[in-house]
Amino acid sequence: MFREPLIEDEAWSNFESGLNNEKSKTVYTRNLNEFMRFFDLHSYDELVKTPVKDIQEMLKKWIKSHKDAGLKGNTINVKLSAVELLLDMNEIVWARKKIRKMVPRSNHEKGGRRPITTDEIQMLLKATNDFRMIAIIHFLASTGGRPAVLTDPPLKFKHLHKMSDDAYAIKIYDESAEGYWAFLTPEASKALDAYIRTRKLNGEHIDEESYLFATKQNARTRKNGFLGQQSVYKTLNKLYKKAGIIREKNGNRFDLAITYGFRKRFNGILKMENSVNSNIAEKLMAHKRGLDGVYLQPTREECYREFVKAIPQLIVNPTERQKAELEEKQKRIDQLEATTKENSNLKQKLNSQEDRIGKLEQMLFDSNFHPISKSG
Repeated sequence: MFREPLIEDEAWSNFESGLNNEKSKTVYTRNLNEFMRFFDLHSYDELVKTPVKDIQEMLKKWIKSHKDAGLKGNTINVKLSAVELLLDMNEIVWARKKIRKMVPRSNHEKGGRRPITTDEIQMLLKATNDFRMIAIIHFLASTGGRPAVLTDPPLKFKHLHKMSDDAYAIKIYDESAEGYWAFLTPEASKALDAYIRTRKLNGEHIDEESYLFATKQNARTRKNGFLGQQSVYKTLNKLYKKAGIIREKNGNRFDLAITYGFRKRFNGILKMENSVNSNIAEKLMAHKRGLDGVYLQPTREECYREFVKAIPQLIVNPTERQKAELEEKQKRIDQLEATTKENSNLKQKLNSQEDRIGKLEQMLFDSNFHPISKSG
């Protein structure tokens, strides 16, 4: 019978050191333990001390079992990655390319390709009166963040910063090399403020260490935990059905992903809004893009200036969108009028300077002109 490997195993410690966060640790450990159970192994040390030739035969057999079970190539790759990490972190050299070639290519159309539409987001919002869920929907629509941004590590109020135009900036993955700035539109900021007010009215004491999206207050401890990814996913899944949003199933996946649909919409808006700097658009998506991804480190204000250009398209409520568009048009009119006025003032100054120069030239000419008198 399989027993859980002891965490003191050296091989496990090396494996664990290669994991950057709790979510990865959970997924990788589950997949690695599945491999361990399949071969009735009793410790991680036992696996890494197995001859490499035997390990490779085990991997072949394991991959074949998944193929026979009908698993897709992407799923098998995810499972295989956990075993790879254990071997790599324990400096086991093995025929990686040869083994990987056994994994079938996924030639079917991938699910989750379709972005959620603005109309569908409106439908989600109309299907709930929960202030927390409304704030989360606006958060996803405004930031395009991956689901992990909510909980890995959990967002807290110290990560929230007030910007101009009643908008918020949020430091995602704070104190991490992966950290970046995301922003909430004024509309999304209002939704977050409304959610915060309900928490305060219900007696919660909120400080910088409080979780931005919290579970309900514990009656005994009077404390709030952070809302997990699975809770958000399950609630949104129910909300899609309640709102009557159709998601076409393709194999085991849907054309519209529960949370990544928001990210695809956000990405599309940034890329179609041609005035948004393309490099900063990649930063707002938390994408690594060649050397620019390493060397380009724009400030919060620089990122926000580009984000503002996309606000009219990111806004969900049609009334708010029209308002934003009118404000943007008025700004452009004001800028044009200011430029026209400035040009008019410059023209007046130029004409005045030309008049002065003309007068000076005339004076100079008069002073140097001495007519010759005719003799009688």
